[in-house]
Amino acid sequence: MEKERSIKGFRLFILIALIISLVINVMVISKIKNMNEDIRFLTDNQSMLSNNVNSQSGVIRQELEHFIEEQSWISPITMETNEKQLANGSTDVTFSWQLKEFYQDAKVMFHYKYGEANEFTEIPANEEETGMFQVQIPVEMEQKPEWKVSISESSVSSHSSSQVEVSGQTTESVKKEPKNQISYFVSVSHEGLIKQSEQQSEHVDYIGTNNYGSLLTEVHFNEDQVRLHVYYHDVANQGNVVEEVNLLKYQNDTLMEEEQLTLQDEGMRDRPFDLEPFEQYDNMRLVIEVEYTDGTVFDKQVYPNEVE
Repeated sequence: MEKERSIKGFRLFILIALIISLVINVMVISKIKNMNEDIRFLTDNQSMLSNNVNSQSGVIRQELEHFIEEQSWISPITMETNEKQLANGSTDVTFSWQLKEFYQDAKVMFHYKYGEANEFTEIPANEEETGMFQVQIPVEMEQKPEWKVSISESSVSSHSSSQVEVSGQTTESVKKEPKNQISYFVSVSHEGLIKQSEQQSEHVDYIGTNNYGSLLTEVHFNEDQVRLHVYYHDVANQGNVVEEVNLLKYQNDTLMEEEQLTLQDEGMRDRPFDLEPFEQYDNMRLVIEVEYTDGTVFDKQVYPNEVE
C-alpha cells in the first residue's frame, strides 16, 4: 500500500510539473509574440521616420538651393545650339544669363575656352534687354555617327544552351573627350570692383552625331558560324539615313570578300540590315562600311572589336 501511495504521489507531482511547464511555455510564447509585434512596430516606425527625414531633407535642400539662387547676383547660364547649322560641321552655341545686380556703365565679359585650349578667350557680352545678356560662340566639330559594337557567342551542349558575352559593348565617338568641352564663366567690372561667376563646363559631343545618327552592330558566333546585324537610328530626324551597308572580310590585311547586307524592313525606325551566316576562319577581321543618302561613307572594324 505504501508503495502504491508513493507511485501515485510521484505521478501527481509529474502531472503538476507538466501543467506548470505548459503554462510557463504558453506565457513565454505569448510574450515572444508580443515582443515580435513590438519589434515590427518599432521597425515600421523607424522606416517611416527615416523616409520622412529623407523627404524633409530633400525639401530643405531644394529650398536652400532656391534661396542661394535668389540671393545670387547672376542667374544660371543656359546654353543652346543651332541645329540647322550642323550639316556643314559647325554651329553657333548661344549662352544666356541675367544679372540681378547691374549698373549701366558696368563692363560685362564672357570668358571661354574650347577643346584643348589652355587660355580663356574674353569677349564682350551683348545686352539683349535690361540685365539680360547673351553671347554666341562658333563651334566646329567632326560629323560622324555614334557607333556601338556588341559581340556575343553561343555555346551549345547536349544538356543546355547558354550565351556567353565574350566582348563587352564599346562606344565610339560619344566618349566625353576634352576636345569637345566648353569651359566658361562671366565677369562684371564696375568702379574697380570685379565679380566672377563660378566656372562651368559643358560637353558638346552630341552635336557631332545629330546629322548621322547612331549605329549598332551585333556580331554573334554560334560554333563556327558568324551572324551579323546592323541597326541604324536617326536620332535627330534629319532624314539623312543609311542607304547601303557592306561587310568587308579580311584575313589579316588581305581583303578576301565584300558582301552587301540586306535591308529587312524599310518602314522600321531602326533600319535593320542583315546578312546570311558565314563560316568563321583564321585571322579573321570584319569591317563594316555604311553609306548615307548624302553620299558620306563611314567604316569601322567590328571584329576584333577596336576600343578607341
